[in-house]
Amino acid sequence: MKVGYLGPKGSYSYEAVQKYIGAEDNILEYDTITKVINALEEDKIETCVVPLENVIHGSVVDTLDCILEYKDIYIVNELIVDINHVLMAKTKDTRVARIYSHPQALAQCRKFLNEQYFNIEQVAVSSTSQAASLAAKESGTACICNMGCKDLYDLEILNSNIQDIKDNKTKFIVLSKNKNKEAKSKTSLVFSTMNEPGALYKILGLFSLSDINLTRIESRPAKTKLGEYMFFVDIDGDENEERIKKTFDMIKDFCSEFRILGSY
Repeated sequence: MKVGYLGPKGSYSYEAVQKYIGAEDNILEYDTITKVINALEEDKIETCVVPLENVIHGSVVDTLDCILEYKDIYIVNELIVDINHVLMAKTKDTRVARIYSHPQALAQCRKFLNEQYFNIEQVAVSSTSQAASLAAKESGTACICNMGCKDLYDLEILNSNIQDIKDNKTKFIVLSKNKNKEAKSKTSLVFSTMNEPGALYKILGLFSLSDINLTRIESRPAKTKLGEYMFFVDIDGDENEERIKKTFDMIKDFCSEFRILGSY
């Protein structure tokens, strides 16, 4: 099975895919989340592992937007990875003039950067491991990445555990064109409401009346016109449970679009 991830090697996505499959010869790296999911859509890979949500900085919008775009892709699993951001450079005595990292990592270390490197240029790149690769080649630069990059890119640690919240975690999801056929404990879906008063309220009320627990709800612009949104929802339970199927059938009456993203 070929599995795609956001590379290069050493990224947190690399750590997640290792946790998921482990086999080095079956994983393929891509330099953006969009390219990873597009490879799945084009059948170049069978599954992919992409970041969905971080404790500090919230959801990864590139992942959400790709899920909205591709209608035949399902969530089949999730992985939780501990995030320990480390500031590294080629040498410990590097005079840092520029810091590379992924936008999420820079945002998750905002307090540290403001206190320790307030006037230093911050450059966003496609992954933390790409940041490590750049810092390994350029003098006067540093990167924010994970500990795994130290040996991979021959870097020195300047400071560790620099994220604003120490118990920092990122949720990764596994995407596939085939639904999960194993035991499932949660379901993800996305919908947009009818343009009528109280539509979202009625939908949430139906979940409550059916005693279905919502563990996550988030909105994204529908990209149709201003003021229209898509709602991502996670619930406890399998989409094939009778009470959940009945609830979904009722909810559809208040939706202009409704799609089950998968049970896992």
